[in-house]
Amino acid sequence: MIAPELDRALREAEELEVITTGRRTGGTHAVKVWFAYDGGVVWLRTDRDADWLRNLDSDARCRIRVGGIEGAARREPVPDEAAALRGLVDLWRAKYGAEWVADWYVERGRVPVRLVPE
Repeated sequence: MIAPELDRALREAEELEVITTGRRTGGTHAVKVWFAYDGGVVWLRTDRDADWLRNLDSDARCRIRVGGIEGAARREPVPDEAAALRGLVDLWRAKYGAEWVADWYVERGRVPVRLVPE
């Protein structure tokens, strides 16, 4: 069950930090990203070779920090990446504005990432 403070922060914030464990070093790796929050799920988009994504490939558990609130999350598989990516871009357009979110966010090589806060 997601903490009410984290839920509120996810509904209000513009970006969040994803904090992963380094797959080689075991150290902490943090990156700020745009996100969408829909139905209790945090949706992210990245390139396939991003370090933080490769860290999540190794260990699906992570932390998310938003608005000074931090909580645990885990990456879940996305069965239809193309459909999820189109849905994510629609959510981003609603959140950030169509002028900021162009069609290139859907181009090949981009990966939708589904994080479920715990």
